[in-house]
Formats: sequence, structure tokens, C-alpha cells
Amino acid sequence: MLKVKDLRTGYNGGEIVHGISLEVPDNQIVAIVGGNGAGKSTLIKAITGLIPIMGGEVEYNGEKLNGLSSDKIMQKGICLVPEGRQLFPNMTVDENLDIGSCTKEAHQRRQENKEKVFKMFPRLLERRKQLAGTLSGGEQQMVATARALMSNPKLLIMDEPSWGLAPILVAEMFQTIEDIRASGTSVLIVEQNVGKTLSMADWGYVIENGVVVMQDVGKTLLQDEGLKKAYLGI
Repeated sequence: MLKVKDLRTGYNGGEIVHGISLEVPDNQIVAIVGGNGAGKSTLIKAITGLIPIMGGEVEYNGEKLNGLSSDKIMQKGICLVPEGRQLFPNMTVDENLDIGSCTKEAHQRRQENKEKVFKMFPRLLERRKQLAGTLSGGEQQMVATARALMSNPKLLIMDEPSWGLAPILVAEMFQTIEDIRASGTSVLIVEQNVGKTLSMADWGYVIENGVVVMQDVGKTLLQDEGLKKAYLGI
């Protein structure tokens, strides 16, 4: 289980996240939603070791993660699917996936894991020798997600996975997230697609200006009139 306690973080000494606390239990989907500039991506960058923590604590299965590098955090079983995919465009799909199996255990299970992700994303099997930079946006998101799954994560953190996708591909991506949870991997998702995200989330946090302003079961949050007006245009 991931526990974040009173986390403060930001950039160049400027604080953007002001004392956020949240939990991600085993085998659950937890959503973080909010508008642009709310601090969502900054929060998960601190959790995954990409930026320093200014205050508070991050624990995973009782072990403190503060001060650990992103690769050390990945070895603990936490992997990030970054916003914008961040693939290696001049490498093939196969090569991008191989990069994901960077821990000792994942390297030993590379072929087994690759068969699993190809079963989850059959289109990638068809394009495994194609350069990642030549794929469509939806296919690139599949590669980014599959690359993260190659590391055998116990917790998958996804930053705006529906960004830039056509509506039909958005539906596919959210189904994939539910399939990932069903396979035994917890998911922490940051998304601006509030409706779809909260409708499938076991628990959701609404962030504004670097603080949590609401939290509840995802579907319960969707019934809140203030949230509907602010994020769903209802």
C-alpha cells in the first residue's frame, strides 16, 4: 500500500503541493483529478522520485521512499507511465519494451512479460519491429503502458493516459486500466477526463491549488453538484 502524508513539493524552491495526504490500497484504482495547474503531475513526480520532496513522507508497504532515486523506487515495484509517453522514437516497439524490463526480476521474466503485454495489446505484436516514432498516438500510449508493465509493477502510476487520444481509443485505454487492476496491479491515475476516471475509481481525490479539497468513492464524487459544474460543465 502507498501512503502519502502531508507531502510538500515544487520546483526551484517554490512550493506547488501544500501538504497532500492520500493512500492507494492494494488492488484498487485511485484517481487524482483537478484542473490545469492544480499540482497533480507535480505530486506524482515527487512520489516517483523525479523531483525532491520538501516535506512530509511517502511510504510503500511500510518503507519510507523519501530521498530514493526514481530507479530505486521502480525496484520497489512502483512504475510511472509519464505524460506525453516519452518513448524512444528511433527505437522499435520491441526495443522500447525491453528497456522497461530493467530490474533483475523483470529482466529474467522479459519474454514472459512481453507475451503478456502483447496479449493485452495485440496491435503492438503486429508492430513490434516498427519504430515507435512512426506509430499513432494511441499506439504510442499502448507502448508506454506496456513498457511500464514490463517492470512487473505492483503499483502503476499513470499521468494523463488519455491525453491526445481519439474518443474510441480513450474508451480502450480505460478498459485497459481496469484489466491491469484485475491482474493484481494497483493503479494511481492522474487525469483531466474526470467523468470516465471517477466512474471506474475505487477512490478519488480532487486537488485544487496544491491541496485536496474533496475525496470519496469515485462514483460518489461524480454526484457532487460543485464538481459537476467545475469539471463536467453540468
